Amino acid sequence: MARLSSCDVVVIGAGIGGYTAAIRAAQLGMNAALIEKGNVGGICLNLGCIPTKALLASTNLLSKIRQSGDFGIVVKAVSADFEKMMARKDSIVNRLTNGVKYLLNKNKVRLVEGKGTILSKSKVHVKKVDGTEEKIDTKAIIIASGSEPAEPPNIHMDGVSIITIDEALRLDGAPESLAIIGGGIIGVEFAEIFNALGTDVKILEKTRSILSSLDGDLSRAFHRILKRKGIEIYTDANVESVKVEDDGRVGIKAFSSGSQLDLRAEKVLLTMRKPFTKYLGLENVGVQLRNGFISVDEHMRTNVPSIYAIGDVTGRKMLAHVAFAEGIMAAENVAGMESTIDYKAVPVCIYTSPEIASVGLTGEEATSLGYNVSIGKFPYMANGRALTLGEIEGFVKIVSDRRTDEILGVHILGPNASDLIGEAAIAIRLECTSEELGKTIHAHPTLSEAIMEAALAVSKKAIHI
Repeated sequence: MARLSSCDVVVIGAGIGGYTAAIRAAQLGMNAALIEKGNVGGICLNLGCIPTKALLASTNLLSKIRQSGDFGIVVKAVSADFEKMMARKDSIVNRLTNGVKYLLNKNKVRLVEGKGTILSKSKVHVKKVDGTEEKIDTKAIIIASGSEPAEPPNIHMDGVSIITIDEALRLDGAPESLAIIGGGIIGVEFAEIFNALGTDVKILEKTRSILSSLDGDLSRAFHRILKRKGIEIYTDANVESVKVEDDGRVGIKAFSSGSQLDLRAEKVLLTMRKPFTKYLGLENVGVQLRNGFISVDEHMRTNVPSIYAIGDVTGRKMLAHVAFAEGIMAAENVAGMESTIDYKAVPVCIYTSPEIASVGLTGEEATSLGYNVSIGKFPYMANGRALTLGEIEGFVKIVSDRRTDEILGVHILGPNASDLIGEAAIAIRLECTSEELGKTIHAHPTLSEAIMEAALAVSKKAIHI
């Protein structure tokens, strides 16, 4: 017989959005239960943001050491120890998952390990990992189930030769060759990791450009950088079939810009993802979906009273920091606070070398929305700090409204872009003008001066170019 219990709010999924929602609910005085079928931290901590950035830190350092001669430092031999890289990645993940468990315990959030299924708007059934069952009565439910790898209908993932990021992060060694299907954030980050380790990497992207959601100048510039590193890129690529051949290698048949491609690789990495809605019991309560994603309003409420959804499963912006913010918002709204998020100031970061970061509207988006756009650009090759670091690739681009001078978007390709974008996010959230940002004194010599100069360049006042 199932154990019976009750609480104020049940959160399904202990990823970054889910555990944040549970902790915030507890801070607001609610009794919270957090259900998780796997490891706390979800995809981001275990199979996404953290492990990939740990590997990128290793391969970026490897690339830097190979360039040490430019700094007057002689390194006679350097090689990568893949096993130690993976062990370091696992150590970081374990430390952070234990940290999350500590925070849950500190905030008196009850962690229930198992699969949660919604029975009604006030009842959740849990099939626990230990084989027992529990039914929880609750006043509110927050769905934070995240996403999972998506398998295209014409491709069968075998987990050995045709893999997802789950298997890629558990490999015993770098493959001789790798074809990556999908040129988005996941695709380019894995391309950089394995390219640095000596893997022959190819990217197949179905749209007209890699990183197609970013500003066109960023996308085109980074495309050129990847090609210089020896990564083959095929855009407008329609993949017809991916099959393991008799010799164990994978054959890929595709069309790219009208030309037929017959490619072979040791492994193929699929990067597509879809919302995770299995076992949730959405049909039991009539939660509405949109293209497979859970529909929510500006307060993260579904169409069912007392049921909320956050993060990847909603399909709004599939980013960990968005799930974090939505988790806080959902918990506050369960408490009756009517919280919302300003999505126009959500940054996107890509941890390649050089890094990429973007916030606000792209130049193309601003023009399509009817803005009369002014652009300011400043190259890192004219920035003193970038020169001292030996990282002069890239630029800062600012998109502003010509009429009001309000900053609409900031796009960075260059060193430490992921850290610099915070200043830009604040500027957009506070509706800052390019003049205000350009007149803000920035320390010298710093990379952030490139943002100041790009802001000055909007009105053709940049000093160093």
